[in-house]
Amino acid sequence: MPIETELKLQLPQTLQGFDSRLLLTRLQPSLRSKGTKKVLRNVYFDTAERDLAKRGIALRVREIGRKRIQTLKVPNGSALGLQSFRELEAELPNDQPSLAKVGDRALARELRQGIWPKLQPVFLTNFERTSWRLPYRESEIEVSLDRGSILAGDREEPIHELELELKGGNHIDLWGAAEELLDIVPFRLGHVTKAARGYALADAASPQPQKAAPVKLTDDDTVATAFEKIVAGCIAQMQANEAAMLATGAVEAIHQFRVALRRLRAIVGAYRELIDDTVHAAWSIDLRWAQRACGPARDLDVLVLETLSQMSSHLQHDEAFQRFLQVANEGRAVARREAIQALHNPRYAAMQLQLFQGLHDGAWRHALAGPILDAPVRDFAERLLQKRYKRLMKLGERWSELPDAELHRLRIFGKKLRYVSLAFSSLFKPKATKRFQDRLSDVQDCLGAVNDGAVGRQLVRHLAERAGAQGALEPNNLQRIQGMVVGWQTHAAHERIAECAEIWTTFAETKQFWRMRR
Repeated sequence: MPIETELKLQLPQTLQGFDSRLLLTRLQPSLRSKGTKKVLRNVYFDTAERDLAKRGIALRVREIGRKRIQTLKVPNGSALGLQSFRELEAELPNDQPSLAKVGDRALARELRQGIWPKLQPVFLTNFERTSWRLPYRESEIEVSLDRGSILAGDREEPIHELELELKGGNHIDLWGAAEELLDIVPFRLGHVTKAARGYALADAASPQPQKAAPVKLTDDDTVATAFEKIVAGCIAQMQANEAAMLATGAVEAIHQFRVALRRLRAIVGAYRELIDDTVHAAWSIDLRWAQRACGPARDLDVLVLETLSQMSSHLQHDEAFQRFLQVANEGRAVARREAIQALHNPRYAAMQLQLFQGLHDGAWRHALAGPILDAPVRDFAERLLQKRYKRLMKLGERWSELPDAELHRLRIFGKKLRYVSLAFSSLFKPKATKRFQDRLSDVQDCLGAVNDGAVGRQLVRHLAERAGAQGALEPNNLQRIQGMVVGWQTHAAHERIAECAEIWTTFAETKQFWRMRR
């Protein structure tokens, strides 16, 4: 049964008039072909309950001239970052799907009762495709430029993308080809199929912020396998919240996107000695860049939502404060746009391509780390957690004496321990693990109040400078408002810090779950 493996590259809508052959000559300088052009009209079918979509299956009838081709796409499992499906194709006599044309008997039996009789059109895609088939390195790749639209009722969404489909050879050449094309055109990686986009359009469903899903590890996993599973989970969370950021710019989407990046940075840091030095340096630099690109948006969200908006309810008649709040919201909107713009930056696509390639070909593995990487993961996880825990407890023993900078450092130690404990939690007793993580989270929340105050003071100063430069407020009002905000945050931090002694004691008394046998 044919297997389709491809990589989608979403092109900017503003890039309509470019010469697509310039891209292809990047991969094959001697290319002279104008490509093969087709106009493709596809109707996708499913039940009202979306029984096929729930199974990850897509069923379409494609119109190519007078021909009607039925295609059933079934998930095949693939390398991280690629889309792979088993394809069951057959020519039809008309526009209606035919169960008799499904070549997989077991699948046909599964679909016969309760699904096939209820099929109905859900959405359609209509686009022009120009395709080139060319050798690239050790592989053969079909490059297709698709331009058109997805239609569902009165809703429409544009299609403007490149598809790189592997016709023979090695998956890694798809990523290599994409990297070369990135030097020519600033694409985003497409994480979902046209079918998935069509379903979302038909159901008026927009991507939602997503928290991290549990990583399922077993005692049989090696240290290397565990790393790859954990990284894959981080990337899945990152991509889900990337989609939500682009669709809505939601506060929680930006927050969870940064959480995914922090989780990824934490596990890369935890495996530092086991990762090739060059790979580690590249991953670390790019992940730090991506996190910092979204930092101002998150910091301003916290300031506005958790401080200024609460103050506003008590200062409704303070016109100067309300103008300051407006300046803060304007700055927040700018920061959000800049965070979203980072997702369109070619560096973000390049970062993902390098992650995919490094994981797929094993280039991330340090040449001398084989014996450790190939050992069972549990002992490694226990040693790592114990090391992180000792570092936290050593600094935390005198938490009440620490200056703000050291409290921030203690908070970072706590975050790294929490992210590592979450990554390996499926290896240990669930109740004990959750109890430890919840109490560690309480410590982080308490210390976070101090950090929010420190960050908030810097942001308020910058906002005051902006408001003064715009002439929005007089200097005396700006000085008064800065004092009010700092006072509010200091009071809130002191209230939270007052609870820290009990919170820290409770955490310090909590059993270390990695030392408890199942």
